[in-house]
Amino acid sequence: MLAIHRSSQQRFRPSLRLNKPSLLDPGLVGDPWIDDCYLPNCLIVHLNNQPISLVAGTPMDQAAMNQTLFRMRCRYPRA
Repeated sequence: MLAIHRSSQQRFRPSLRLNKPSLLDPGLVGDPWIDDCYLPNCLIVHLNNQPISLVAGTPMDQAAMNQTLFRMRCRYPRA
């Protein structure tokens, strides 16, 4: 009988650590912004010229949401 080592049968699986970065993280490279979408009542969140999320809103909401996102990212930390 031929003995097969168990270690030779197992495949090596690299472990991936998944994390969900926040748009408010100061270490995040790039500037997020909100742009209008071709769908009605829909806006797109962009990061580094890549769409990352869809948000419900009208074109009138776009300016206020961009301003709020900018203020949240550029605010001074609390002392």
